[in-house]
Amino acid sequence: YTSEGVPQLKAMGVRERSAPVDSPLFDRGEIAKPLAAVPRGFVQVVSRTPPSIAPPSSGRRELADWIASRDNPLTARVIVNRVWTHLFGRGLVPTPDNFGAAGITPDNAALLDHLAITFMNDGWSIKRLIRRIMLSRAYQLGSRFDAANFERDPDNARVWRMSPQRLDAEVIRDSLLEIAGRLIATPPVGSPVALAGEDNSNALLRKLATLDTGHVHRAVYLPVIRDSVVESLALFDFADPSLVVSQRTTTTVPAQSLYLLNSPWVQMQVEAAAERVLKSADQDSARVAWAYWCFFGRAPSDAEQQASARFLKDYAAAIKSERLTPDKRSRAVWAAFCQALVASGDFLYRH
Repeated sequence: YTSEGVPQLKAMGVRERSAPVDSPLFDRGEIAKPLAAVPRGFVQVVSRTPPSIAPPSSGRRELADWIASRDNPLTARVIVNRVWTHLFGRGLVPTPDNFGAAGITPDNAALLDHLAITFMNDGWSIKRLIRRIMLSRAYQLGSRFDAANFERDPDNARVWRMSPQRLDAEVIRDSLLEIAGRLIATPPVGSPVALAGEDNSNALLRKLATLDTGHVHRAVYLPVIRDSVVESLALFDFADPSLVVSQRTTTTVPAQSLYLLNSPWVQMQVEAAAERVLKSADQDSARVAWAYWCFFGRAPSDAEQQASARFLKDYAAAIKSERLTPDKRSRAVWAAFCQALVASGDFLYRH
């Protein structure tokens, strides 16, 4: 950036040296006060048999081989625990960033070791690890509450049920676009940051903050700007881009409900979803059933069918005084119905 805050077409990167060198120890960290050089090596306290580094090598290859070695099972255990945390909401080690003495001991050390060993035997394949866990009885349990089990294990550390989990911010956004029939699963052409053009930094951030409006690709293809995360992600506990986050926090705040009820972007998606619901069938009961399958992945119960019918009737009566054509009134009623489904716990939580 220039002094006026205008970005320049330049990039900063790291290049290889012609030959690796040992770094000196700097007096009190002062770069102008180098002391004796320190030979390249590993921290001795983390390994009983640290790998040796040949003089011509930088040591990076040796470090990578040591990290992913079967003789260093900590790496496999950390990866397995993070996958388990993502799938169950709580890790076998509840402190995924700390496997040391200050962290919490594993809830089931034997299971953690078993999964780590099979993970390495499977060629460190995360896909196979996820498949193995998801095919287990523990993952396929329902979320029904049991008072006796809760009294014995209130944290569900032993997995006596599937704990309800709020969907990640990206999943909520992509699900809305998919239900609206607008989601594009392929990567966009070009970078949204580059397409925003050159401007002063504040104006550029304002442009990028509105990417939700026209960007209908998957959230994974959205650029992550440290100081300007798009609203649909920021409100639902998207990971702080400035930090290393092993497990996201899950908050429930009024701003989330207000966003789902008042956001123009959400309104755009539910109106598109309402159009799809209206075209799905001729009878309201069949439309309700189709909407439930789209939003919740299940059929509505008899009670939900009746409640939906009452909602559609009452809302149509409430807007009867508005000067709308029958077609527009019907779309408004079904858009309100779809918005109610979006704001419900069944849509936001995985049970």
